[in-house]
Amino acid sequence: MSGSSGGSFGGGFAPEPNCEKLNIKINLASPVPEVIDDLTTGEVLTVSLDGPAGPITARTYDGDVAGAVLVSDPAKLISCINEGYNFLAKVLAKTGGDCQVAIYCAGK
Repeated sequence: MSGSSGGSFGGGFAPEPNCEKLNIKINLASPVPEVIDDLTTGEVLTVSLDGPAGPITARTYDGDVAGAVLVSDPAKLISCINEGYNFLAKVLAKTGGDCQVAIYCAGK
């Protein structure tokens, strides 16, 4: 047989996530209606871990949980938060009970 596996034979380790360049657009999971209702487009929420390994939540500056942050690769975001990076979630849109946010790094 001929062909190629298409892979490379580097060190076999995934590169460290570049935390400062993480930018994720999602709808908050399990949005809390009474909190979402009070949010405005452009408002900024804090992104935090509710334990060493999650869950990850988006909160108002008053500390109220707006919803859960579910991303395709939570380990990367959790690792960055545990390394001391701060993340914010800017409200992009609200449709019914849904809330779309853009998550970005605000530095250490």
